[in-house]
Amino acid sequence: MRRISTLLLMTLACTAVAQGECRVTTVHSGDRLSCQSRDGTSQGIRLRGIDAPTANQPFGERAREALQRLTLGKTTSLRAVQPETDGSVRAAVWVEPADCPGCGQTLDAGRALLSVGLARWRQTDEQTAEEKGQYEFEEQEARARRIGLWRAP
Repeated sequence: MRRISTLLLMTLACTAVAQGECRVTTVHSGDRLSCQSRDGTSQGIRLRGIDAPTANQPFGERAREALQRLTLGKTTSLRAVQPETDGSVRAAVWVEPADCPGCGQTLDAGRALLSVGLARWRQTDEQTAEEKGQYEFEEQEARARRIGLWRAP
């Protein structure tokens, strides 16, 4: 019963942020950030579909900085939100590209990190067939160009 109550509370907390847009307040690593909704609710977010290196690993700080440039202070749209056991959520994070003001939230931050070799595709996350194809393609292209994580043999 206690487990059900905890899961229900987590789902309600996640729903407050996930139902609309939220503003990124902190970037913790290349695949983790915090987001605040208009009503002030804060939520930890793990980018769905990617696994970025941690700060103490090669390219960890570069991955965090890249995600920070893409998202910090921006309004984002969370898609395919799934609650995690630690109270955070796993979601695709979409932002407006810096080079296209007024275009709307058309850039998938996780896919952008894959394209520059600062993350690996996390195949265990739930994704549509189209997303799987896109994420796999971005990782393969980064490997072929030998950039970022794929620089070393």
